[in-house]
Amino acid sequence: MKLASPRDRAGRFVNWARTETSTPSEWSRPTTEGEVAHAVDRARAAGTSVRVIGAGHSWSRIAVPEAVAMSLDAMAGDVRVDDARQTVTVPGGMRLRDLSAHLLRSGLSLPIVGSIQAQTVAGAIATGTHGSSLTHGNLSSLVTAVRVVAGTGEVVDIGRDDERLNALRVHLGALGVVTRVTLRVRAAGRLHQLIEHLPVEAVPDALPEIAASAEYVKVWWLAHASSAQVIRYTRTDDPVTRRPAAATSRWIDERVMHRSVFPALVRLQHRRPAVTAGINERLSRMYLGAASQIGQDALMLNTPMPMRHRETEAAVPMGTAPEAVRRVLDLFQGGRPAVSFPLEIRFVRGDDAWMSPASVQDRGADTCQIGAYSTDGPDCTSYFDAFWRVMRPLGARPHWGKELDHTADELRPLYCHMDRFTALRDQLDPQRVFGGEFHSRVLGR
Repeated sequence: MKLASPRDRAGRFVNWARTETSTPSEWSRPTTEGEVAHAVDRARAAGTSVRVIGAGHSWSRIAVPEAVAMSLDAMAGDVRVDDARQTVTVPGGMRLRDLSAHLLRSGLSLPIVGSIQAQTVAGAIATGTHGSSLTHGNLSSLVTAVRVVAGTGEVVDIGRDDERLNALRVHLGALGVVTRVTLRVRAAGRLHQLIEHLPVEAVPDALPEIAASAEYVKVWWLAHASSAQVIRYTRTDDPVTRRPAAATSRWIDERVMHRSVFPALVRLQHRRPAVTAGINERLSRMYLGAASQIGQDALMLNTPMPMRHRETEAAVPMGTAPEAVRRVLDLFQGGRPAVSFPLEIRFVRGDDAWMSPASVQDRGADTCQIGAYSTDGPDCTSYFDAFWRVMRPLGARPHWGKELDHTADELRPLYCHMDRFTALRDQLDPQRVFGGEFHSRVLGR
């Protein structure tokens, strides 16, 4: 499915979820790196700001332009595979779905992808986008080099032996325009998906075992359903069972289920919240389809583009995960909140990126990332507020690309390298060409 442009007919920026909008003073669509540097120089001289908007798939205001909105969609570039190093170098504005398709033609794939592949590569690493694997980490952990146009207009190459790479891996859009990214790749293969239904009350204590039970594993739970779904993916040489029907089933998911069937159910749930629990109980037993299927790895790990909804997400150390999930489950009582999207529990290997929600730093090792999702119904805002009331005391880190209202004062204790990140920002963007309300709030200046 093609992601709608973040620019609407009136010239406004509108994110995918339609929860954040702005009216940029200018739209910039450079075709070369020189044009990027020229646009940055102009903005710096005018004392204004530039925001690279990517695919507009973030729920937070991280990609919302306040002055110049820059899209890298027109910046074509070579996709260079280095077989010796097992890496691929791509334009920062390339969509993940296009990268996956290109790699597959060469018999390669990314070791990890997020659920949705409509994002740009540079935008996805900016927020610490992740899948679910204690083996492979998040997408940013694959980055071995970046090329960036800094706020000074200088083009800077940062490689694997440069300590600044750990800042650029999750750059928050605050350090420059990322024009090239090099990522680790591996041979493409097939994954065997298995779905286990587990009584929801058993999930919290089972999380450590679940997290380590497969190369890729995640947990879905539809609010108030009696069971959760543990979805595991293991590598296999067995023949695929998902093609040629895969394209057809993906079309049905996106065009029929998410555009027609689910919206109709959601409208009913918004009018009559009391029916939500019953509907979710039925859906939890049938929607995920065949309990066992085999397909190409990138296809199996991403999901169809869902209907529009809201998301927030908290990352906690694995040792805290059982208590964190237990607290979230306790929010659901007597059929409320009426939530029509799953609670998604994923596992992310610890990394060294300074601003990654999965950063090891002083927190131990791996993380559990708990995603609270909902359509914008009568209970959504109160649900998200309650979610963070129980997550904040556990020192949970928010996902940068999802709804968050955190400030620098509460984030600084969660990121021991935050001062190093802002010091590097002072060097690369001293006049805050890439600054704005979001960055002032979360970084402090």
